[in-house]
Amino acid sequence: MTEQSKVGRWKHFSKADAKRRTRGRPVADFPMEYTWHDGPWLDIFDEQIELVRSDIRRANAEDKLVVYLSCPISSRGGGYSGTNVDIAKHIERVLLERWGDAFWILNPAQYQLESKAGTGLMEMHARRLKIDLAKLRGYEDPFGGDYMRMWTTLLVANDERVGALKVAAELKDTGQFFDAFYFVGPRDVHSFFVRPEETLTAGVQSYFSRKFATDPDFRDQYSIAGICWHKRKQGEALHSAEQDGRDEWKLMRIEFLRYYVLRASANFSLGSHDEWVIFRELNRRRRAATADPSQFMVDGDVGVQIPGFFDGGQLDPGSTEASLSKGYAWGSG
Repeated sequence: MTEQSKVGRWKHFSKADAKRRTRGRPVADFPMEYTWHDGPWLDIFDEQIELVRSDIRRANAEDKLVVYLSCPISSRGGGYSGTNVDIAKHIERVLLERWGDAFWILNPAQYQLESKAGTGLMEMHARRLKIDLAKLRGYEDPFGGDYMRMWTTLLVANDERVGALKVAAELKDTGQFFDAFYFVGPRDVHSFFVRPEETLTAGVQSYFSRKFATDPDFRDQYSIAGICWHKRKQGEALHSAEQDGRDEWKLMRIEFLRYYVLRASANFSLGSHDEWVIFRELNRRRRAATADPSQFMVDGDVGVQIPGFFDGGQLDPGSTEASLSKGYAWGSG
């Protein structure tokens, strides 16, 4: 289907159209399979794929080394998507300050609906395609399979030319646009919260208090309908419903603390698990394409692998080839 024919084809859509789904491989010869929306969202995500590709091509044209940042984005597990977006932007800045202007970081949080930047881009695509995004989101938001279809396509697919580089036919669909993967670790996350001379607990709790006081979206997320905060008379107990509301709010705050102190990293992200499996498979394919028994490289040349980083350092050799459970993808890792 041509780009022109997509414009306006979902100008009038039903709830059933918004919820249409399909299952398949984003890259036909790459063994990652997802379920994604097959209606108006599909066209919007196709537009987003092309936009990200143009950003990658621009980085290539400027001779930048391109690094993919694998990071938690959704609110799963006790975190908050808005905070995860801010953490991802913080880590992106830290890496660029450390590595310098020869690098460009592909930060997925900047392209997803959880961020204002990502929402703005999706709105731009929807306007061009004449899709009512507010109505579409009223029926159903995209889910992990939609995003992983996009990121798998971008991370894997390449032909025999990547910018000015001629790529051997055997290295088709081996992630040749990327120079490294960076998987977010707990120390990366902790650096977002902690100030000098401050404990991690104090840093996370201070952040929660500031956001609750100043960010209306955050306050909505962590507010309980009907909660009672007014001071009681001495000796007067709270009603059970009032106490339940306070207990629920306290539990949410504890879950927020638990997540960002103990969990927040690629280890607890379904999308990052899929991206680890992609990273491992890309390197396996690169080795297989360069196997040369005459040079005793029966498993291939490890020098062609994509470097991987986690929590500030390069991954050790064993970890780069270790299996991992998948996230949104079908099947086991």
